[in-house]
Amino acid sequence: MLKEHPKGLYVLFFSNMGERFGYYTMLSIFVLYLQENFGWDSEMTGRVYGAFLFAIYFMPLLGGWLADRVLGYGKTIALGTVVMVAGYGLLALPTKSALMVYLALAVISIGNGMFKGNLAVVVGNLYSKEKGSLRDAAFNIYYMGINIGAFFAPHAARGVKDYFHDTLGFTLAQGYNAAFAVSAVGMVISLLIFLAGRKLYKHADFRSEDKKGTKEEVVLTKSEERERIIALIIVFAIVIFFWMAFHQNGFTLTLFAKNYTVSEVSRFTYMFFDLPALLALAGVVAGLVLLLSGRQLYVRLFAIALLSAGGGLAYHKWSLFSETNKITPELFQAFNPIFIVFLTPAVIAFFAKLNRAGKEPSSPAKIGIGMFITAIGFGIMALASAGLQSPSALADGRSPVLVTPYWLIGTYFVMTIAELFLSPMGLSFVSKVAPPRFSGLMQGGWLGATAVGNLLAGLIGRFYKQWELWQFFLFVACAAIVSCVAVIAVLKKLKSATRS
Repeated sequence: MLKEHPKGLYVLFFSNMGERFGYYTMLSIFVLYLQENFGWDSEMTGRVYGAFLFAIYFMPLLGGWLADRVLGYGKTIALGTVVMVAGYGLLALPTKSALMVYLALAVISIGNGMFKGNLAVVVGNLYSKEKGSLRDAAFNIYYMGINIGAFFAPHAARGVKDYFHDTLGFTLAQGYNAAFAVSAVGMVISLLIFLAGRKLYKHADFRSEDKKGTKEEVVLTKSEERERIIALIIVFAIVIFFWMAFHQNGFTLTLFAKNYTVSEVSRFTYMFFDLPALLALAGVVAGLVLLLSGRQLYVRLFAIALLSAGGGLAYHKWSLFSETNKITPELFQAFNPIFIVFLTPAVIAFFAKLNRAGKEPSSPAKIGIGMFITAIGFGIMALASAGLQSPSALADGRSPVLVTPYWLIGTYFVMTIAELFLSPMGLSFVSKVAPPRFSGLMQGGWLGATAVGNLLAGLIGRFYKQWELWQFFLFVACAAIVSCVAVIAVLKKLKSATRS
């Protein structure tokens, strides 16, 4: 899967993985921290959550302009990483001052704006016309790196939080503060990887004016630029509603896990919540795939070893668990990234097979399919919520009727498939279509659309509290359906921009 790709992709893959580990360590406990430290209800928490995510994804517009016009991509990315280290460090300081927390969030947002979109530009720049056919696969691989970091993040947050709270006797809020310090460590690792591997991607760290007068310069007429920018703006407007739905994972789905989902599970179910056990099961699955698909003897021998080691560790962990085991809401955040890691190779292989048959959907069509799958995911949550009391009836307390965690796990699985059809394809689409002199700005535009979706994710939190649960989740599903129809309506125009 990787042998045809430039080595610079590896560096950017791991640098991005470190940054996302830091970010998702913080995000997995963010809502819980706000409620514990300040005693805020779901509506107030939702406003802060939405505003922060809006800033996180809006700032890349400014970061893209800074890289395009002033500093270049490499310097902007490195500076952004340093700023994020400072922001997470501030968040790790115990405080009862909301203003101090807002300051930390602002610093994190500024640093993230300099990092996020510009790293994607460098990934796109690695792929010349000769390697252009690998671009979609490259962004799927890049996206997998995001989610490897995101998978370990909730487990790291829980481990550090529990150690400081349960073992050392700190308050629960201070336990969350200690977990935020782990985010700063993740950013330091990301920076070291990015700087150490510079020679492998240095040739891709260029701005459009750096190519003027060379054979690689791409010259577009004003009308071609306008057509491409209009196509991108249409996509940006549509995907707002995907991100509004998707980022319920850190807000309403986390609150659903906290207040409506059982907190104790059987030893079998707990296998999916315990990190070593889950990695052991992952080894078993990987071993089976290699054993069934591998042709060389050494591959099959490795598969048997992986099966044996994974199976042995899985059984050992299972035997250590009690009949009932406690789970915490933040652990649900790990399901989306682990599903990403396992489903990405399958999705790449699926699209490669369709490509060989001449039937692969265009990037815009994949985005539309992703919106439809999103609706299915929230349809599952509407079914799970039938008959449950609304949050307002419970005064944001815990429901007397609790549901199995498999409703949330199933929703995360379906949403992961939707995400793989939409998010990496969107990054790839922007990389293909953006006029070269606006590459950073347009990647920032994609993230700016995400920002608006994230803001809406927090704002519709008031409906989560006011409506019946099933009504809220059905509303989100309907918004995704409307977006899917919108993609279908403009598909011809989007395909035309891609071809040009």
